[in-house]
Amino acid sequence: MADQNSDQEKTEEPTAKRLEKAREEGNVASSKEISSVAVLVTAVGMLGATGGMIYDRLRYLFESFFFNSGMGFEDEAQAVSYLATAMYYGMQILLPFCGILVVMILLVNFGQTKGMFSVKAMAFKLEKINPISGIKKILSAKGLMELAKGLAKLGIVGLIGYYSIKDDVGSYATYLIAPIESSMSGMGEDIFGFVIRIFAALLVLSIIDANFQRFQHKKSLRMTKQEIKDEFKSMEGDPKVKAQRKKFGMNLVRQKRMDHAVLASDVVVRNPTHYAVALKYDPERNNAPIVMVKGQRLRALRIIELAEHYGIPIVENKPVARALFATAEEDQFIPEELYKAVAEILAYVFKLKKKA
Repeated sequence: MADQNSDQEKTEEPTAKRLEKAREEGNVASSKEISSVAVLVTAVGMLGATGGMIYDRLRYLFESFFFNSGMGFEDEAQAVSYLATAMYYGMQILLPFCGILVVMILLVNFGQTKGMFSVKAMAFKLEKINPISGIKKILSAKGLMELAKGLAKLGIVGLIGYYSIKDDVGSYATYLIAPIESSMSGMGEDIFGFVIRIFAALLVLSIIDANFQRFQHKKSLRMTKQEIKDEFKSMEGDPKVKAQRKKFGMNLVRQKRMDHAVLASDVVVRNPTHYAVALKYDPERNNAPIVMVKGQRLRALRIIELAEHYGIPIVENKPVARALFATAEEDQFIPEELYKAVAEILAYVFKLKKKA
């Protein structure tokens, strides 16, 4: 059977079971370019929002380093204190960046995988560290595609960088002799514009890559006609499928039984739209009325609809309908405590029939 499947072309779209199995194994479509662009946008946004704070911290560090560069330390504690202060201001710059970027990466991956977390995907596999398997991946179509994307990104960055600085090389040289405040301000504007151009280009590339990844993922999960047949055969023994089929069959039987039950009834007692109970009373065969069928909400409306269609009398009695639905079962006699109330309803119905 395996040879037969391998000989057939995988032309059929993957079934829901195949997609679910792939998801459980961690095999979902995702684009690294989307994550890269999201990180870039976040970093640029943070630079724009916290640029002033970063500048103040860096200026303080530089001034402190240069001011104390020729001074010796009295003891080890003073050196440690000086180093701790420098690390404190450095962490104020790095930690917000790192924390927000990590959160952004998690959110982007969560969005692409729709919250998928697979233990199987994290399991250790020997082939992951096998150099031969690694070479095969590099030389595969997917590996060549990744190489092409890397070269494309490198080319894009190179072209944008070239056209960004070719006409302004002279102005960049003035940053070397200008005051540090004006130099950093001018460099910040140039770098920001440079990054925005790169972002626009990479955004287009990431959109193309995301669509390509979805296409490749779905293509990799395609099945042969024989595989689909085998899957349906295996599902025959699935308890969930059997339960669904049984439920469907019972609904069909119940629907047919409802038609006949209402048609054979003498009266339908209803509570406007919430409850409906069809009753039959044959004095020659039974000592009490029998509940033919009962229903609530949509099922009650269906019973009422059938009664109207077949011309079965319908009596609206809220307390009796509610009591019958709660205490009487289908194909069983009504409880003794309801004999009197139901007898009055049946007497009224039989009187109407006699007049007719």
